[in-house]
Amino acid sequence: MIGFALFAFIMTDLLSSGSSIFQRSQMEVAEINGESVSIQDFQARVSEMEEYTRLNSGESSLDAEMVNRLRDQAWNQLINEVIMGEKYQELGIEVTSAELLEMVTGTNVHPTIRQLFSNPQTGAFDKEQVINFLRSKQYDPTANFYWTFVEQQIINERLFSKYSSLLENGMMVTNQWVDSETNARGSKVDFNFVAGSITSIADDEVTVTDGEIETYYNNNHDDFKQEASRDIEYLTFDVEPTEADHEQTRQRLLEMRDDFSDPEIDAAQFVRINSDIPFNGRYQKAEALDDEIRAFVTSASEDEVYGPYFEDNTFKLTRLTDVAQLPDSIRARHILLRQNPQNPNEANEVADSLINLLNNGANFAELARQYSEDQGSAVNGGDLGWFRQGMMVKPFDDACFFGDKGDIVKVETQFGTHIIHIQDKGVPTTKYQLATLGREVTYSSQTYQNVYSEATKFAALNNTAEKFNTAIEEQNLTKRYGRNLNKNDRQVGALDSPRQLVKWAFEADPDDLSPIYEFGDQFVIAVLTDITEEGTMPLEEVRSRIERQLMNDKKKEVLVEQLQQEKDSGKSLQEIAETLEAEVQSASGIDFSAFQVTGAGVEPALVALAVFSPENQLSDAVAGNNGVYLVEVTNKEEAEVDTDQVKQQLARTLNSKVSYQLLQTIREDAEIVDNRANFY
Repeated sequence: MIGFALFAFIMTDLLSSGSSIFQRSQMEVAEINGESVSIQDFQARVSEMEEYTRLNSGESSLDAEMVNRLRDQAWNQLINEVIMGEKYQELGIEVTSAELLEMVTGTNVHPTIRQLFSNPQTGAFDKEQVINFLRSKQYDPTANFYWTFVEQQIINERLFSKYSSLLENGMMVTNQWVDSETNARGSKVDFNFVAGSITSIADDEVTVTDGEIETYYNNNHDDFKQEASRDIEYLTFDVEPTEADHEQTRQRLLEMRDDFSDPEIDAAQFVRINSDIPFNGRYQKAEALDDEIRAFVTSASEDEVYGPYFEDNTFKLTRLTDVAQLPDSIRARHILLRQNPQNPNEANEVADSLINLLNNGANFAELARQYSEDQGSAVNGGDLGWFRQGMMVKPFDDACFFGDKGDIVKVETQFGTHIIHIQDKGVPTTKYQLATLGREVTYSSQTYQNVYSEATKFAALNNTAEKFNTAIEEQNLTKRYGRNLNKNDRQVGALDSPRQLVKWAFEADPDDLSPIYEFGDQFVIAVLTDITEEGTMPLEEVRSRIERQLMNDKKKEVLVEQLQQEKDSGKSLQEIAETLEAEVQSASGIDFSAFQVTGAGVEPALVALAVFSPENQLSDAVAGNNGVYLVEVTNKEEAEVDTDQVKQQLARTLNSKVSYQLLQTIREDAEIVDNRANFY
């Protein structure tokens, strides 16, 4: 009995532990070098990034595209922190409290902190702002979060900077390298060359054996790595407005025409309530309007309505609400007084006092420099220069364009209280204010239901891959393709947010048909056509590619031998070109840094051959990327090269490679299991 009780106790513990382990694996979003990351921890990181972005942008919400971008950013940051954290710990790299303090309040302030706490008027870093913020953030959870986030970013940046600096300082440009580079840059050459094309060698002139293909494959596995992917074919059923939907929208607009044309009804308010397009109160010249509306306004009386007419998938009614003589532009200056939340009437009271001073002969420019809170114009005495209608907010605009030259007026806008001096006005012309009531044509619920029924019927009658393809051919439908879909992809062709389809593709078997998915205004039915698993591509899939590579290499060997024999026989470059049925080509001013050669393309081997060949001698045959070459240098000019400058350039190149490739190389060596597709 005692033995049985012990056995039961142990088994209960094991089963409980196993369940816990199983549950933990289900909630694992990643495993990075053996370190497990739960979906809760990852999502918390994503949420922090979203909150930081909202605070930075001032937006209360983020669209789906931005959320996806931040999720990818959080993923990359997570990987970097884990794999680099191991390196930092191994080498004892850290950022001390003193270093952090120096970065935020010292003499070499981090650029992020400098940007956040610079004086808006002078652009100079204000250390007092930082100190005051640090003192007060403990009382403000939002400020505390923001600071913690920024602080972690600059710490991560400093840690990586220390690590990369160690590697950069460990790199060295040797004297031999400098000498070699100096010699290579020490001359520019003009030369003639002949290119032997591999296409001149027939495929049956070289032989590639199965053993050679297998050896190449075994020695170059890294070249044939592949990610897991899926191929699908799919059909879309688009939900689009029918003729009946167009007519229904037109009739709805006609029903509103009488009310819209009633002079007693405020046209702007009517548009704001009933229209799919916003009210635009700007006054426009006749020539700025479309021909159809121009003909209407120039002959219509006030409150007359034109339409309905169809434009931009919208039926519209346009009412002429006002005709006025207005200039194209105004010159004005202003004094801005912002609202004081503690004393809302203060700005108005100050404005009244300033207007009183101005009416009694005070200098506007001096008052603007002293009192205006629009620093951009205050330094110029409040002068805003000439501006067109619509460049300022509407209350400001109206006060200027409907006022008289010389007027000093007071206006309230969302920016505060403005004292405006209308300095000058352009020549007035006839302008028209229009109110346009628009109703966009959309599909009805009946149209939606009809298309859904069509998709449902197709799926029911064609429930296998064979029937799916046969029906598409017989009905002359358009098949679409999604190739090489990655498990985290969020785009398939032009479909609207088809993430659900990608997830299905990675759960389905070949020739499976998907459920009917709805993406935007489309119903989608797909069939899975191919599965590619992560790992190394099978030999049979890459055999033809390897065979072609080996065949080209062997053709180059044949060409090298042929051209070398021609050269050794004493023939000239022109004679060899005639034998090859090719042309002698020329290049000039080529040095070792040349990227390509006209007539040959990107050919480093040809550049090196020309630069290092003796003048007026035919070179040996050398194989390049695209063919085999013989070169004859016709002119070589020595160029003066600054050895110290070469050394500095090589050092900069080396260091830039470290900073560019370091993180990428470490990530390639890391063992990363990505399970995001299970959750998003």
